[in-house]
Amino acid sequence: MGAGRSKEVLPSRVLSLTLINLTMLWSPEALLISLVACGFAITSYFVYSSGQLFVQIPNTPGFTKHAVKAAFEATRLTASTFLIKEYDDIYSEHPHIYAKVVPEANTVLLIDSGCGGASNNSDIQITSLREFIEKVGLSDNEGKPLNEDGKMKYVVVTTHCHYDHILGIEHFKDSPILASSHSPAFLKDSQLPENSLCNALGIKMPSYTPTLVPHLHVISSPEDKDALLDVTVLHTPGHTPDELALYDENEMMLYVGDSLYEYEPIIFPKEGSIVEWFTSMDYLISFVQRENRLQHKRGESCKREVLINAGHSTAVKPALNVLLAAKAYMQDVISGEEPVKERMQMRGEETVVYGETGDRFSLRCPERLVLEAARRLGLV
Repeated sequence: MGAGRSKEVLPSRVLSLTLINLTMLWSPEALLISLVACGFAITSYFVYSSGQLFVQIPNTPGFTKHAVKAAFEATRLTASTFLIKEYDDIYSEHPHIYAKVVPEANTVLLIDSGCGGASNNSDIQITSLREFIEKVGLSDNEGKPLNEDGKMKYVVVTTHCHYDHILGIEHFKDSPILASSHSPAFLKDSQLPENSLCNALGIKMPSYTPTLVPHLHVISSPEDKDALLDVTVLHTPGHTPDELALYDENEMMLYVGDSLYEYEPIIFPKEGSIVEWFTSMDYLISFVQRENRLQHKRGESCKREVLINAGHSTAVKPALNVLLAAKAYMQDVISGEEPVKERMQMRGEETVVYGETGDRFSLRCPERLVLEAARRLGLV
């Protein structure tokens, strides 16, 4: 579960970002880095207006224009990677789906599959993510679909099992579906309807059988195991026991699922652990620092740094800055410096909310997780 909330089970969410918040998304230094970083069009501004999503990238054609209305929009982030977004889903999640196209390996790597195309717009004609990828031409891809007529094979990675990341997965059941092996019990068939939050929302759990992969697993083409995609799986439990991140070494892109994002509440379900989250964040911070140092040591004229991409809201932002800021915010929560703004009952637990609408970081989680973290980290 990410930034959104079901109208039936969860509180309503803010559906728009103000222009003021948009200017806060990038520092001048980060914006300059993004504009010159090896020719990649990686600077995105997300603006919601009248329920429609528009993304503008400087000096590029902009977001997809469709003759046929689809539940998805897509824009290029790097030479090989696209952000696909469900911009008006009925759950108000607006999940981020990432597609890395690797023609030399005859493979499309898909990171999550979204909400299944369920849209508030009754005029939507394409609700299948796979159909969108294979049939809809994109202005950011020379007018061609990402995987025209399905000629390339797919590898699908689920960053975690929450409904807004798996509801489109049944269209890819003929492809390898990878998930974290950190907690196999959490992903048992008998547990998934509850752990995916499908039970809480009264929706059908999609049927799929993931292949559980270890920490530091390097993803390869489904056709040739020696054809590596240079994308590595990182186990990052916290948001959920099965949460994982992915690192694209060549493009220096880090994908973190729902571990964190900006300008929407970071959410922990009752199965999560803030203690484990801190451990995972420390790992990712060290990982990013090391990758940034290695890049700088290469002495390339085009200076780059690792960029972070989340399951909601945040994309192509300087990773180290976002990780350090999110960790500092959570430390303030655990130490009691951030006051509780709201209390509610959710899934049978006392749930607390920190932060205000429009804050860079905010939090919603069972109070039990905050108290446990404070106790385990020696703050009480």
